[in-house]
Amino acid sequence: MAAGGTGVNHQAADAPACKLTVARARKSFHQAGGDEVLAVADVSFSVRTGEYVAIVGPTGAGKSVLFDCLLGLKRLDGGEIRIDNRPVENFVREKRGCITRIFQEDRLLPWLSALDNAAFGLQVQGVPEQERRDRAARWLDAVGLGGFKNALPRELSGGMRQRVNIARAFAPNPELVLLDEAFSALDDVTASRLRGDFKKLAQSQSTTFLIVTHSIDEAIFLANRILVFGAPARLMAEIAVPNGAWEDRALSDRIKEQVRSLIAAGARPH
Repeated sequence: MAAGGTGVNHQAADAPACKLTVARARKSFHQAGGDEVLAVADVSFSVRTGEYVAIVGPTGAGKSVLFDCLLGLKRLDGGEIRIDNRPVENFVREKRGCITRIFQEDRLLPWLSALDNAAFGLQVQGVPEQERRDRAARWLDAVGLGGFKNALPRELSGGMRQRVNIARAFAPNPELVLLDEAFSALDDVTASRLRGDFKKLAQSQSTTFLIVTHSIDEAIFLANRILVFGAPARLMAEIAVPNGAWEDRALSDRIKEQVRSLIAAGARPH
């Protein structure tokens, strides 16, 4: 890395205490007309335990497709994904609830209260009712919704619904949390406040975070390292985010300009 930690490393190096390894991952799909589209092209990177890594890239870079593969919802056409050095399919099957995903949309069940929505993942895991309600209640308190446990989603603002979503993601005590454009549907003020609250919560947990975002500012604010993808998904560069980069506007601006240039170079031709 160059001085200041903003240099580019074009190879994802193996690291000690590795939580997630993606090795030569490849995934394509067929459009309605039958044409094959390559979504993920030979991607390799690793994420250390407790690390916060952001993935940024142009539209159509296959970032959400990769997340589906990380959750075992889609199978790769080639390469492999390993978590704790186990194939992702095995990890997901054996450790239910240890990977959670926070979507752009809150995806709350409209007929359930905030408390029952926050407890839903625990219910799927088979956690006894009182324990899951207690854990969900603690997380609603943590995200500032202690007074809204019985509210239905329609009675909550967009930011409040996303707070319920965050509580639901944290309640199972996950080892890996995937943020999939988690704050992009909110207005700027709400998103900024929620990112700050989320970061405080995240720092209190021994959890690993992988963050897909179109916001370079968000990536710098939340992540220790930024992976820049091209389209179809391929790793173009890794950029370290030094501690305090967000507060150092000159450093933050340099990182943003570097990332913007890489994203522009990696966009899928039209």
